Amino acid sequence: MPRPAPLIVLAGGSGFVGRHLATRLAAGGYRIRILTRDGARVRDLRVLPTLEILAHPAIYHPDRVTQAVSGAQTLVNLVGVLHEGRRHDRRFEWTHVGITRNLLAAAEGSRVRHFIQVSALGSETPRTRSRYLASKARAEALVQSSGLDWALVRPSVIYGPDDDFLMRFANLLRFAPGIFPLTCPDTELAPVDIEDIVKALMTLIGKPFPSRAIYRLDGPEVWTLREIVKTIAGLIEAPCRIVGLPDWISWLMGALLEKMPHPPFTLDNYRTLKA
Repeated sequence: MPRPAPLIVLAGGSGFVGRHLATRLAAGGYRIRILTRDGARVRDLRVLPTLEILAHPAIYHPDRVTQAVSGAQTLVNLVGVLHEGRRHDRRFEWTHVGITRNLLAAAEGSRVRHFIQVSALGSETPRTRSRYLASKARAEALVQSSGLDWALVRPSVIYGPDDDFLMRFANLLRFAPGIFPLTCPDTELAPVDIEDIVKALMTLIGKPFPSRAIYRLDGPEVWTLREIVKTIAGLIEAPCRIVGLPDWISWLMGALLEKMPHPPFTLDNYRTLKA
């Protein structure tokens, strides 16, 4: 009797990376289980033949998550938010640290063999003032102190179809009145294609697992934020003059805009870009 295909659990699998990874895993013959707090976000993925979706607002709480990861060969933690919300379940500390802690305990209790933590480039920055990066670093420390075979993946800004980063700028540029004020214009980034991220994760999942390794994933070219935004403006044919703001105004913009219900830029975004 043939052995069943390995089960890969994707925590936060309803996000940008998770959706692409789930599609590739299904094509590779794996069984996939997506854990998500919002099942509506992955309704279209139900056509994947080997996919199981476990959706519940409290899916990452200890009384649910152990059963949710049971039987997995590999657990991939993709849970993350770029912008904090006012609710507890949208805070960096819970989303990045609390959920990671619960997933690790569940993995150890369920004898999951491998744990892959998708973190962020910059999480290694010592004494960062960015709450986002600091919470990512605390989550990494939990993974590194666990008894599991683990891998840490630190990607740069990820781009691809329907990504959040480039689409956010594209939407803002479409409504720019000829002038586009840009915070932190000289920040250097090496954007990485979602296809390269998925390929790297598939390699980690499919080959003999390199225990306790850290992988930096960034793109082949370094761009300033000004160059990225200028390129986006050209691609969507949104002619406008990009005006780089000095640091003190960028800081002030973050402090003011974060008061909005759905801010396009926050003070912590500023600190992350300056890290």
